Amino acid sequence: MFSYGLIAAMTFLCLSIWFSWRYKKRRLLLMATKIPGPPVVPLFGNALKFMCRSEDLTTIIKDIIQEYGDVLRFWLGPDLNIVVSNPDDVKTLLTSAKTSMKGPQYKYMADILGGGILSGSGSVWRKHRKIVTPNYAKRSVDCYSSIFNKETDYLIDNLQKVPETKEINIYKYIIQCTTMAVCQTIMGLTRDESLGIPHLQEITEISPKLYEIIFDRMTKWYLQIDPVFWITESYKTQRHFLELMPNFAKYIIDVRKTKLSGMKNYSWESPDENKEETSHLSVVDRFLLSEQLTTEELTQEIFTLFTSSQEASGKICSYLLLMMAFNPHHQEKLYSEIEKVVGNKDRLLTDDDFKRMPYLEMVYKEVLRLFPIGAMIQRTVLEDIQIRSCTIPAGSSLVVPIYHIQRDERFWENPNDFDPDRFNAENTEYRHLLSYIPFSLGPMDCLGRYFGTKLIKTIAVRILQNFKLSSRRSYKDLHLAIKISVFSVNGYPVILTPRNII
Repeated sequence: MFSYGLIAAMTFLCLSIWFSWRYKKRRLLLMATKIPGPPVVPLFGNALKFMCRSEDLTTIIKDIIQEYGDVLRFWLGPDLNIVVSNPDDVKTLLTSAKTSMKGPQYKYMADILGGGILSGSGSVWRKHRKIVTPNYAKRSVDCYSSIFNKETDYLIDNLQKVPETKEINIYKYIIQCTTMAVCQTIMGLTRDESLGIPHLQEITEISPKLYEIIFDRMTKWYLQIDPVFWITESYKTQRHFLELMPNFAKYIIDVRKTKLSGMKNYSWESPDENKEETSHLSVVDRFLLSEQLTTEELTQEIFTLFTSSQEASGKICSYLLLMMAFNPHHQEKLYSEIEKVVGNKDRLLTDDDFKRMPYLEMVYKEVLRLFPIGAMIQRTVLEDIQIRSCTIPAGSSLVVPIYHIQRDERFWENPNDFDPDRFNAENTEYRHLLSYIPFSLGPMDCLGRYFGTKLIKTIAVRILQNFKLSSRRSYKDLHLAIKISVFSVNGYPVILTPRNII
């Protein structure tokens, strides 16, 4: 008798909550009916559809877009998501102040990284981004050339020790280089100081898994139930990672505090006439001098900028080299350009060199097209926004599928093929400009585009100078998964054959 009463009470409670939610969201529910989308399951919405392997998610999203068009809706439990794939609409939406807040799924990133530069919105995001922007500006990045080249020297030395017939996962070598480059530029450490960072190697190795955990929580409804997540191995990994972060950040903070104590009384926000004097300040210096961050915020932002800079650069550079290994014709064309500009000398690369390498730029853009760092982005819609076909309602979430837009056959012939010539002047002129948005749009666009571009090009050119790349696998063997960025399930398998270089 008691059990039946309990069941009845629980049922009544659940129904009451459901009806109350429907009443409060009646306007949102009504507007959602005017937007096409897949059928929903009560309570779950369309969440069950996304219970799949990461490798299958791109196909599922592609199928939904093809069936329901450029503007469609799906529900993740109680959250309404509007997927917009038309470039003109995307521009309208991403540049609007009405979408200036990250979407609700970013809360799983904020659990680890806090509500700052990568995962936050609003006043905290604006404050922190303003502080760090000078270090990612082109002026500052131009000063990083010697460090990028020096770290690439160490990378080349390590690669020369690899047997010629051995196939390696090139990412495992590249990520060591990008990690040390970030420590010496963005973090402001010397090489010896960088090598002394607690848990550096472990954090470098765990970081990709961390983003996988975040994305799984974003897309798998059952992992959003905290008690369920707490019994998983993923939770143990996340908790262990959070235990490593304070010592990692404290070491960097202590080193920079010591250095700052011997400097002049600089401000993180210097007037124009003092830019030369403060150009050597690191991101950590600017955070410390601003006195606007708590210890917890400082820890989270240091890690955010560290991992988003070194992991993203390492991945894109690995894709570029893998595409060269898979495409000997394109590799030889790029190598000829490098040889023409740099000669047969393994020397420090300059910005002038890169300006004289148009084919390198085309290859780089094609890699970013196929393998964007942000495969999908989500924004909260703060007020109704009118686009051509409908009104996007306040309270919903905007989803922009960058990966799919950049592989849309309406804008790209044979969209899944690797073809750098898509970005020559003639082809670019006749293509919709916003069918290519690897760095997103608007005020929340990618902060590290100049930094990453220069670091990636430096490493890639130097490796191609020193080695001919090949692989026992081919492009058709490449299996991709979305885990925040686009991830190669089978790694980045490359064989290195030394070239004759002075």
